[in-house]
Amino acid sequence: MYIDRRNKERALRQLQIYSFMVYDTLLYLDAYPDSAEALNAYNKYKALEAKAKAEYESKYGPLTAPQSAKLWEWTNGPWPWQIDKEGK
Repeated sequence: MYIDRRNKERALRQLQIYSFMVYDTLLYLDAYPDSAEALNAYNKYKALEAKAKAEYESKYGPLTAPQSAKLWEWTNGPWPWQIDKEGK
């Protein structure tokens, strides 16, 4: 299985950006809970984060162990030390 490392890293970086924005706006809302602008930003970035996570996981597999004991997909596929320099 070939994994384009550059696109994988780019997708993960984008997810991290959205996750940071969610957390940052959440902290702002702690201080200013009546801010409609901050709430709109939070909802926007939360949706973008969910979309980025779903896209990443559909292409590269789950980021965390599943909540259900029946789903162990994260053990399928190569482990990090089994991937050669070209991502195969």
